[in-house]
Amino acid sequence: MNQEASKEWHTEKWAYGIMGGFLSLTFLVAWTVWIDSQHRVNLEKITEPTAVGDPVMLSLDPRDNLGRGVLNLKGQPYFLQTNEPVNLPEFDALKIGKDDNRKIQLYQARKQNDLRVVLVKIGPNKFLRLTPRP
Repeated sequence: MNQEASKEWHTEKWAYGIMGGFLSLTFLVAWTVWIDSQHRVNLEKITEPTAVGDPVMLSLDPRDNLGRGVLNLKGQPYFLQTNEPVNLPEFDALKIGKDDNRKIQLYQARKQNDLRVVLVKIGPNKFLRLTPRP
């Protein structure tokens, strides 16, 4: 093999290496885009941790029958703490979960001392305080 053929072979080897690297990189990018598109629903899921825009979920006003429990949370009945609604901006009410029947969304204020007290939305920026009885 002469020296000129050796240099040509070396140049072809580099060219094939660059083409192979480019092809591999293109495959890697395509595979990453495909994986991303498969998980798009999970990646772009938007959750709102506050009460903003949530509908009122109580079918009746619990202030009408004061002795009756309003809902059950973790097997414990919750009753009205006061008759007066709490005026609280909806962005300050954080979701903590739902009642045992999974029908009523429950909230707590951002800065709340007693964690046993839960809030139920009864209107825009209006909540009722519920508490368990000892």
